Amino acid sequence: MKKLNIFLPALLILLFFTSFLGVTSVSASEATYGFAPSALDPDSTYPGTNIRVRVGDVLYSSKALGGSAMLVGHVGIIGPDYMVYHVNAINDNQGEGGKRDTISYYQTRHKAGESIAVYRATHGRNAAYWAQNNYSSVTSYHIPWANWDNYQLKTMNPNYCSKFIWQAFYYGNYNTDFIMGHYEPNKEAIVTPGQVINSNDLTYVGSFNSRN
Repeated sequence: MKKLNIFLPALLILLFFTSFLGVTSVSASEATYGFAPSALDPDSTYPGTNIRVRVGDVLYSSKALGGSAMLVGHVGIIGPDYMVYHVNAINDNQGEGGKRDTISYYQTRHKAGESIAVYRATHGRNAAYWAQNNYSSVTSYHIPWANWDNYQLKTMNPNYCSKFIWQAFYYGNYNTDFIMGHYEPNKEAIVTPGQVINSNDLTYVGSFNSRN
């Protein structure tokens, strides 16, 4: 009994310090969203390249005439599960609006010969978690070219690809605009894919091709 009385307090102390060290080793983004990057495959690469896939990478589709992005391009973001989160107008098996695609399936959304550029973001990880958590809230696609209904940047639905990415970086990074630098949710503006990839927060690292 005496040995047991000594053993139990020692075990409790060990469990306490193990738990404490485990919590302190988790980054702020992991603690906020409850995901561990260590669960991902660190050696995954984009198809046909040696470019490693990173959580928070922004994918920009080329401006090929007749391509999936038409004349203005298209942007999506790599989530913590290596899926591509994006918003488009196609009413497919996921409905219109927010989409969650494998990289392989995302390739097929593009016309033959299209290039999908990879941009690495400094503040992309939290944006990726936000996109994963919120993409399903977008059920309607709309770009306010002809009229200005629902064109404040805070509007979640309807939405379009580049505004969704702006929202992911803004809300995912504690209300900080890392894309435009000075926009805020009540601003009445359009964010284009070109503006996203021209952000100082993003750096071009390479590209991969579409797949039929």
